[in-house]
Amino acid sequence: MTTVEYNHIIQELADHLYRYALKLSYDTESAKDLVQDSYMKLWINKSKITTDHAKPFLFRVLFNKMVDDKRKMKRISNPEIMPETEIRSNSNLDEKDMIEYAFKQLDEKQRKIIMLRDWDGYAYDEIAEILGISLSLVKVNLFRARKKMKAIVSSEDEDFKKKIINQ
Repeated sequence: MTTVEYNHIIQELADHLYRYALKLSYDTESAKDLVQDSYMKLWINKSKITTDHAKPFLFRVLFNKMVDDKRKMKRISNPEIMPETEIRSNSNLDEKDMIEYAFKQLDEKQRKIIMLRDWDGYAYDEIAEILGISLSLVKVNLFRARKKMKAIVSSEDEDFKKKIINQ
C-alpha cells in the first residue's frame, strides 16, 4: 500500500471509524484514541495489507484495542471507588433514550453488528469480513439483536403507558 492509498483510505473511512469507536466507548477522547491507534497500526503494517483488506483491518484493530482497554481498566479499577450510575425512570425516557437504553442492553457482538449494518449501512458480507465471522452468523445475530431491542423498547413503552394511565 502506498502513502497515497493510505491517505485515501483514511479520508474515506474516518467518519465511519470514529462513529463506530464512539458507540463502542461512549467517550469522545477514547474514540479518538482508538481511531488513532487503528491508523497507526495500519501505517505500521501497510506493506502487508492490501487496500481491499484495509477497511476490515481497521475495524478489527479498533475493536480489539477497545476490548483490550476495557480489560485493562477492569483489572486496575476498584469497584468501591467507581461512582454509581444513575438509572433514569421510564417516565423520563423519550424515544431516542429508549432506543439507546435498548442498544446498551445488547451484548457486544450484537451491538457491533447493529452499528455496522443499521447505522453505517455496511452489507452483510462486509460485516462478516470486518468482524471475521461467517455470513450466516452475521444474519442470525442481527435478527436476534433487532428482536431483543424491539422487546426491550416495547416493554419500556408499556411500562411508560401504565404509569401515565395510573396517574
